[in-house]
Amino acid sequence: MQPSQPAVRLRFSIDLSYDVLAAGSDFIFNVQAARTTSQLVLQEKLDVSQPVALNAYIDPSTSTRYLRLRANAGPLRVHYDATVDIVHYRGLPDSLPEVAIPDLPGHVLPYLFPSRYCQSDRLNTFAMSQFGSLWQGYSRVEAIRAWVQNHVAFTSNSSSGTTSACDTLLEKRGVCRDFAPLMIALCRAV
Repeated sequence: MQPSQPAVRLRFSIDLSYDVLAAGSDFIFNVQAARTTSQLVLQEKLDVSQPVALNAYIDPSTSTRYLRLRANAGPLRVHYDATVDIVHYRGLPDSLPEVAIPDLPGHVLPYLFPSRYCQSDRLNTFAMSQFGSLWQGYSRVEAIRAWVQNHVAFTSNSSSGTTSACDTLLEKRGVCRDFAPLMIALCRAV
């Protein structure tokens, strides 16, 4: 493996506004940056406009942070700012083999399952016909990336928050957030 690459610093801001019609409306937000060994949160600030109890939950396997709250009727604004350093660890392509399912560590098994946006079960036949006979490892993943890049057009405003990998494959167009689920689903499928 090559040594870690220099950190990439990201600064981002999320601003969500709602007009809550009924008191006692429940919200779950996933807007806060995860704290992991390769992602250092240097600065962050969370503001919630209503004086309500904030309940935090951190998924122990992914470090994903969730914020739950029960809002009052009226305007609700959730604002989050963060500065994050991400350290990428890169291996040489020839040193990245595919690992057989029985040899995978237990903590990565949940990433093999189909999910809401990455329906690998529905894409299995397509993925195996396109990529199943390719050499396993980095070169197969690179072939999937190249296929997506060459067959899916970047088209502004062409998808929504409910667009899935199957939708992107069918429409053959999407925005940034649509390319990754399609690639992930195809990789899971093979």
